[in-house]
Amino acid sequence: MNPTLLFALFAFIFGTIIGSFLNVLIYRIPRKLNFVTGRSMCPHCEHPLSALDLIPIVSFLSLGRKCRYCHAPISWRYPAFEILTGLSFALVALRFGLSVDDLPIVIIGWTLSAILITLSGIDLDTMEFDDGFSIAIALLAIAAIVLTNGPVTWHLVGAFAVSLPMLGIALLTGGFGGADIKLMAAAGLLLGFPNILVAFMLGIIFGSIQAIILLRQGKSGKTMMPFGPHLALGIYLAFLYAPLIIQWYLSFFN
Repeated sequence: MNPTLLFALFAFIFGTIIGSFLNVLIYRIPRKLNFVTGRSMCPHCEHPLSALDLIPIVSFLSLGRKCRYCHAPISWRYPAFEILTGLSFALVALRFGLSVDDLPIVIIGWTLSAILITLSGIDLDTMEFDDGFSIAIALLAIAAIVLTNGPVTWHLVGAFAVSLPMLGIALLTGGFGGADIKLMAAAGLLLGFPNILVAFMLGIIFGSIQAIILLRQGKSGKTMMPFGPHLALGIYLAFLYAPLIIQWYLSFFN
């Protein structure tokens, strides 16, 4: 097998394992439960789960989508987040490769993926996410700048290029939440300018698509929807492909 594809396969498997842990974070963080210690348990009967119950994707299918102990149905979201994390890790591996020089950016990409997926899951459940996720991305940005010797000036510009206009809009119209603004500030520090513009525009596009779907379903224009997952997807795609997207966009003007 091609070494790059083999690395991507490893990344997918590793990602599903991490995704299993992210499911724990998504469930426990909003409930203020300890996610560092304590065994995983069924949310219905609270029976502790064994290692055989926690194999990503496989356990869900082998158990017939039901708890081994109380036979309550297991939500499809658990394998969905495992697969999503695996795919996000695999795409990072395919984008940046497997050489020793590429390893820091791959690890940064995997860490970013895990943070974005976790905050998205929590935002979908609760319509909010903690500022700790933005702090984590900001720390990741500092690590990335140090490890890659990135242009500090453009990273600092990126931190304000989108977040300041979002803050202005929020003050005038209330159109953005504080958590979304802080997320884009941290992401801007990581992605730099102009890549953060790509992340923001993609987030707006994805959010607009959901808004159109809600309107077509008869929902009110004032219906609340979580914006964090859309921004998170935009940030992830910009991390991978922003230079390519910018080059493609500018090609229309040449």
